Amino acid sequence: MRIKDDSYSKTVYDTLLQAYRPFMLRILLLIVVGFLGRFLILSNAQIIGDFLDKHVEINSENMSVLFYKLLTLILISFALTMLFRTVFSSLSALAVSRIYDETTYRVSRFPISFFENQPVGKITTRFSSDYGNVFRLFGGPLAEFLSILFDLISIVILMVLIHPYFLITIVASSSVYYILLVKNQSSLRKTRRELSTLRAPSISHFSETVQGSTIIRQNLKENTFVAKFTEFDSKYLVTKWSVFWRVTRFSMELNILSTVLFAVNGLICVHLMKNNIMGIGLTAVVLSFSLLATNTLQMFFEWFSQFEEAFAGVEKMDEYIRHPIEPGVKLPSYSDFSTSHPKKSKHDPISANTSTVQHEDQIQVENLSFKYPSSKDLVLNQISFKLKRGEKLGIIGRTGSGKTTLISVLLKIYPFEKGVIMINGTNEPDTERHRSLFSVISQDQLFLTGSIRDNLDLFRKNTNQELENVLKKVGLKYSLNDQVIEKGQNLSYGEKQLLSLARGLLQNAQIFIFDEATSNVDPQSETLMNKALTELLADKTQIRIAHRLQTVEDCDQILWLDHGCVKKIGPTKVVLEAFKESR
Repeated sequence: MRIKDDSYSKTVYDTLLQAYRPFMLRILLLIVVGFLGRFLILSNAQIIGDFLDKHVEINSENMSVLFYKLLTLILISFALTMLFRTVFSSLSALAVSRIYDETTYRVSRFPISFFENQPVGKITTRFSSDYGNVFRLFGGPLAEFLSILFDLISIVILMVLIHPYFLITIVASSSVYYILLVKNQSSLRKTRRELSTLRAPSISHFSETVQGSTIIRQNLKENTFVAKFTEFDSKYLVTKWSVFWRVTRFSMELNILSTVLFAVNGLICVHLMKNNIMGIGLTAVVLSFSLLATNTLQMFFEWFSQFEEAFAGVEKMDEYIRHPIEPGVKLPSYSDFSTSHPKKSKHDPISANTSTVQHEDQIQVENLSFKYPSSKDLVLNQISFKLKRGEKLGIIGRTGSGKTTLISVLLKIYPFEKGVIMINGTNEPDTERHRSLFSVISQDQLFLTGSIRDNLDLFRKNTNQELENVLKKVGLKYSLNDQVIEKGQNLSYGEKQLLSLARGLLQNAQIFIFDEATSNVDPQSETLMNKALTELLADKTQIRIAHRLQTVEDCDQILWLDHGCVKKIGPTKVVLEAFKESR
């Protein structure tokens, strides 16, 4: 983060400004309304004090006038205050939700290296604890905080209107308050950032422990994991106590300041009464305002402290909002925050998978080389091959030869060192359009908690009839309303593969990639999958990765990888025989 002298970076304020931008005019009008409401409520005290000083005799007639005057002001102020709080809270909640949406747009487009290098707990904390703090405080509580600020400003104005002398104590106490704030703010921000950072390790550790609970119990390692969690949690609690102590100390300093302010204002009131400048009524008002200012200032600081924590949350979200996204990927057109990231126009086509462009070679890969950022050695070295439309390529090789990595690079999951990947004779610069040409059926598939329909067509682009037809084609007898539990745990491995194939057919992908698609499946599912490969995908270009050679025996050609290099490429029979002889 771009932080200087422990202050929040300008991008944090820019993010908040952009979140509130669509509602800014309404919010400014509501602030005026809210201030008037609070000012009218507090002005009742001055009206009462002035009434007592000006009326030696109090009777039913003048009391009746005072009563209706106060009642009118109270009703108006109540209406203005309720309008401010209700509408402002609603608009503020909508504004903060935009920060969450924008963060999601960007995180979903981060390079895969980001997710490989970031602990799950850290990402979870941003979207739960950090955002929770932001949403909790920038909704209704922000209206409460502003109301407190309105009260402070109203008290200052009303006291100065009673007599200009009180401007001296107001300026002096404000200066001392500012000094105390500056003195404590830096250390408070630092410890709050620490607190926000220290949430992630315990959450991450707990999440990983839950996922591996079976193995942990089998190996009798419960105490080890509990001890580690306690270590992370203790660091968090120590920092939390540090924040609490700093806040308490600052609060005590403010209480001392408030006591001095009350005493000085009391002496000024005595002086003004001796000189017949002010009566007992307004004196009571000034002292009441001094006490009220003390409590209001205390509340203001308590809320301010919480908003400092909320700003730490915005800072964490802002870091993700400004983080670089994948090369060749653009934010959606409805992404509303102005940053340096490229963004689609509303007229950009969603994908290019319906392209009618014909080319002799549907896939052409030339001299493709790749290495992981953390590695010095190439994982793929000078890989080249061509596939005509409807041809099938089998990729074989021992474990670690680079088969799965090649697929990741073909899909531009990782940026490659050098080389060219052309589809239909074109090097597509738009990564999302490039990926839309492919459908991948791999050993690990994503399944959502929801219905079969949700897992086939999340964005409701297809009719029920189209979805039922594709289920029938792949041989699955599920209804669209049948439920899938978390990670598809109620589906067999073969059913997951067939559902993935159904997704690809609905996507109308041009190229199907099978990464060990028939390994670990039951015989019935393997039969259905093989039938799909030969019948449903007869006119589709296919790339198959397999350890079991029989799954690639009907391919047109075989690419044999060895330590990231092309060992041999050519007709299926020739390459497979050479591969078998090398074992």
